[in-house]
Amino acid sequence: MPIRDSRNARRYNTRITLTRSEQVVDEYGHASMGEPVDVMDVYAFVEQMSATKTMMTFQQADAVGLDIEFRKPSVPFNGIRYRGKDVFFATPTEVERGRILRIAGWYQTDNPQYG
Repeated sequence: MPIRDSRNARRYNTRITLTRSEQVVDEYGHASMGEPVDVMDVYAFVEQMSATKTMMTFQQADAVGLDIEFRKPSVPFNGIRYRGKDVFFATPTEVERGRILRIAGWYQTDNPQYG
C-alpha cells in the first residue's frame, strides 16, 4: 500500500518558461519593461479556465484564462511563457509553507504583438 494517495493529486507535467524583464527608463523619464529574457524552464500544472472575448482599452480581445501551479524556483522571475504566449498575471500566491506558487493569469490569442 502506497504511503501517499495519488488520487486528485496535481501532476506537474506541462513545461513553461519563466522569464525576467528589467525596467527601462527612456530619455524622457518614462519607465517601461524591457525585452523578456528566459530564466528557467519548469514543469507545472496548467489548467485553462476560460476562453472569452473581453474589452481591453477600447478594443475587443480574445483572452484565455489560466491557473498555473509549480514548485517555487530559486531564481527571481516576473513573467511566464506558455505555448509561445506571454502570460500576464498579478502577484503569485505561495502555498504549502512557501514551497508551491499558484498563479491566475491570462494570455491574448488574437494580437501578434503580445506573443
